[in-house]
Amino acid sequence: MSINSQDIISNSGIIINQDKQLYSFNLDTILLYNFAKPAKKGKVVDLCAGNGAIGLSLAAKTKAQIYLVEIQEQLAKLSAKSIQDNHLEAQVHLINDDLKNVQQYLAHDTVDTIVCNPPYFKLADKTSIKDNPVLAIARHELKATLTDILSTIKILLKENSHAYIVYRPERLSELFSIMTQEKLQPKRIRFVRSLSNKDANLVLLDVVKTVKSASLRVEPDLVIYNEKHQLTKEASLIINGK
Repeated sequence: MSINSQDIISNSGIIINQDKQLYSFNLDTILLYNFAKPAKKGKVVDLCAGNGAIGLSLAAKTKAQIYLVEIQEQLAKLSAKSIQDNHLEAQVHLINDDLKNVQQYLAHDTVDTIVCNPPYFKLADKTSIKDNPVLAIARHELKATLTDILSTIKILLKENSHAYIVYRPERLSELFSIMTQEKLQPKRIRFVRSLSNKDANLVLLDVVKTVKSASLRVEPDLVIYNEKHQLTKEASLIINGK
């Protein structure tokens, strides 16, 4: 296992071990950490956890038991090291397995909050798959499709509990369609733009498992850079914690 970077998300105070040759967390991860409102107790699950950056950092926000679900051994090993380095063995638990097997570890309808930064790209968009297979699995639907992920969220979540997802706006209609099939409803949605006059390149979603109808709130856009290409005040607060 190669560790060539130790980083902290925002002001969480949690050290994240990274191997930047394999995969490292990025703005998506930081934004999802900031957007998520985990239950204060019970169980929190980080699906498609990568090196565990979001799930580990959520230990700064909640006393709940946190489970990191990651199929790739190289990334899971980085998570395991971070759990030790932050002395979080009593709170954070690693599940190094396919999310399709998650019910071997967690019973259905028992989880209070899920966070997920899923693969964004379909197999047809095969960029960099040969060069970096670890990154390819993290970014492309090689091991888990959007349906697999949303089905797992529905299976694990308690009724009326929330999942927080970061995704690409260009696949939003597909996301909503599958969510409807899985009895998941969007409650809050926020678009992210690099500049105020650019198309949104990310979307943050707060999703609830419910059979009732849920009203949807579209929050003001998050703009990352101002016209001088400096971080906006809000983006700086989210990214740097100040």
